Amino acid sequence: MPNDVIFLLKKLNNSGFLSYIVGGCVRDKLLGQTPNDYDITTSAKPDEIKEVFRDFKCVTIGEKFGTIGVLLNDVLYEITTFRIDGEYLNYRKPKDVTFSDDLKDDLARRDFTINAMAMDVDGKIYDPFGGRDDLDNKVIRAVGDANKRIKEDGLRIMRAIRFAGRLDFYIDEDLFEAMSCNREILREISVERIFDEFSKILLSDKPSNGLMIMQETGVLDILFPEIKRTVGFDQFSPFHDKTLFDHLLCVVDTVPKDLTLRLSALFHDVSKVDTLSIGEDGRGHFFGHEVKSAEVAREVLKRYKAPNKLIEKVSILILDHMKVHSEMTDKALRRQIKRVGRDNVLDLYDLLIADCKCTRADRDASFIEERKKRVINLLNEKEMKTEKFLDVDGKDIISLGFKEGKIIGEILKDLENLVLDDPSLNDKDYLIDYVKRNYKTGD
Repeated sequence: MPNDVIFLLKKLNNSGFLSYIVGGCVRDKLLGQTPNDYDITTSAKPDEIKEVFRDFKCVTIGEKFGTIGVLLNDVLYEITTFRIDGEYLNYRKPKDVTFSDDLKDDLARRDFTINAMAMDVDGKIYDPFGGRDDLDNKVIRAVGDANKRIKEDGLRIMRAIRFAGRLDFYIDEDLFEAMSCNREILREISVERIFDEFSKILLSDKPSNGLMIMQETGVLDILFPEIKRTVGFDQFSPFHDKTLFDHLLCVVDTVPKDLTLRLSALFHDVSKVDTLSIGEDGRGHFFGHEVKSAEVAREVLKRYKAPNKLIEKVSILILDHMKVHSEMTDKALRRQIKRVGRDNVLDLYDLLIADCKCTRADRDASFIEERKKRVINLLNEKEMKTEKFLDVDGKDIISLGFKEGKIIGEILKDLENLVLDDPSLNDKDYLIDYVKRNYKTGD
């Protein structure tokens, strides 16, 4: 336990109050993981917490619900009074709370047993609902009545999926049923909160675990019907040994742990459902599916109010994921780098590699991996490091007697293509001479 946390607990204890770390930090410690943060619960009432820490900066935004933030060494610690939640509003938050002197009351209001444990400053565990056994048995189980817990806060559906997926636990039967029966509640939860939880699911070590639970509980159909359509979809291709949904899951698991890549992987082929045509050979073809898939990804991410920068990058990666050929010259690779951007191109290759590996079990992606190495080398060329890489600019062209207008852009584009084909030609004297030889000022 960090020294600052020990200090806070002891200061409360020495002032005559009970105090414990509680929730996720206890769970993580028992799993042998380092907690991201520490929440503290105490028998002290909000005014008493403020009095104990009167010499520290206190944040009182959550005081109505018993929470006082205490700033210690530039870290804000939330200290919350033992409480009993009142009636929940809008399937999300309690209308009010009642303060209690009993730790068990506070633990009883929590979502899952693995999050309903407390630990005192000496390391003693308080576990009235069997959370430790559930950790050992790898099960996510609700505290008390599962149906009541889910109806109180619909976001608990996503939290259960996240914990089960991240920890590779299974969901208790009663909780699974409550999640499935109440999945429509998710429509009442803010899209920002849904997307935040979904992002955490995607950023787990194996996001397919959570995505499979979303499918099995019917949550996928509520939140992402565009993905639901891919379940069981036959691609009619000898180059694929998986259904479309299983292919998407494989690619999501295979790309690096980055939200942009995980979202691109999830949506990159989603519109194969819309573009399927069967050729005379009986094989499936999906002409233009990358364009439609990028459009769908944009629509979905806008629906969930994702950042514009994230939406744009996901769209770029999806649009270009089909532009891979058995042979590509450096000339073609330079154009690809300029098309998708140097900040995106290596992510594109991570997507391409994962996509290739997930077509068939025996598929060899080494040719794409080698190409990625070539792209890395090309990125070090002067011409690849900036958007404006030519040794001439519009002013140079105008100085040759050309009038400002469309022709300037056309000439510069021609010169860019020339230099992308052969960077050694990026010499001001050569480029000026090229313009003189190929363009007339009267054109």
